[in-house]
Amino acid sequence: MTLVCEGGGKAFLTVRSGGNEVVELGAACNGAKETAKISVTKSGPLEILASSVDAPLLYAYQLTTAG
Repeated sequence: MTLVCEGGGKAFLTVRSGGNEVVELGAACNGAKETAKISVTKSGPLEILASSVDAPLLYAYQLTTAG
């Protein structure tokens, strides 16, 4: 999972699978990318929660399969 944002604050993502938190990821919004490797062992939906500090800001995330 990769998170990047632009603006004057910080963006946060929390990823949950099966009701359990898998990872929390934060990025300072200066164009720097933050990357986290996560393992999702159960099939089913992922829940991704987004929040920020000192909005407004733009953010994007990418979740890819391993390999």
